[in-house]
Amino acid sequence: MDFKEIELADREWIAPLLAASGFQGCDYTFGNLYIWKDLYRQQVAKAGDMLCVRSRKPGTGEYLYLFPAGSGDVKEAVEYMRQDARQLGEPFCLRGFAKEEADKLAQAFGEELVIESVRAEWDYLYRVEDLTLLAGKKYHGKRNHIARFEDAGEWRFEPLTKENLKDCQAMAKVWYTEHAESGNLSALSDRGVVYNALKNFESLGFTGGVLYQFGQAAGFTIGEPLNKDTYVVHVEKAFAEVQGAYPMLNREYVRHMMQDYTYVNREEDDGMEGLRKAKESYHPIMLEKFVAKEQREKKF
Repeated sequence: MDFKEIELADREWIAPLLAASGFQGCDYTFGNLYIWKDLYRQQVAKAGDMLCVRSRKPGTGEYLYLFPAGSGDVKEAVEYMRQDARQLGEPFCLRGFAKEEADKLAQAFGEELVIESVRAEWDYLYRVEDLTLLAGKKYHGKRNHIARFEDAGEWRFEPLTKENLKDCQAMAKVWYTEHAESGNLSALSDRGVVYNALKNFESLGFTGGVLYQFGQAAGFTIGEPLNKDTYVVHVEKAFAEVQGAYPMLNREYVRHMMQDYTYVNREEDDGMEGLRKAKESYHPIMLEKFVAKEQREKKF
């Protein structure tokens, strides 16, 4: 099977391969692959019993391949992707894998691939218990922000459903309009991803939550199970001027949706300093992730 555009119908064969791998990386859910498909022009193929994903980096057009997922031969799947890169005349770059997979690649390919840890791609993992209780001195600031939100007046948290989905869509439009008008262009980079997640919320089997203050949506969040012990959060948006909205949204989503899981994966920071600072403030367990590159000249 050659690489093709990812469609909702592909969930039937892709989801079992992702589940068979049990990876902790945030890339390994069908929902994640689908909502980012337009921004990264993601395509999928099946090599034996392995899922292969090809994407293109926005801005540079660089081809990137995701470490294969499934129950088949990893080396065979990686070779399939290497051949695809050669046919495109592009350098081969494999991403999204943790230390265990890095060791397997090194054993299988030796010096053919140069493997490096990339800090901007590390995932932020947190214990569900920690984000539920926010106990101890290290979470004192978070508790204070939440208290200010509660003190402001009437609020409620609701699971995201088809009935209140329209509130999230309306809030997202306001959120992005405000950032566009303020010139914060970096905040607009995931607009299509968020709209895609909201549009296909039910079809992708997502869960989510909506935080209301005085009857108006002040924030919303979207995620899904990653594996048997980890939940992954794909989207989290709140109005920054509403003090405590972000930590309250985070806490309530964990309390309502993640109590059957041990960990929360809140994805990467993409090297964005502000995002890194915000995610580090919750005292994560970092999932180190690697990139493997084949050193060869690009052909034109």
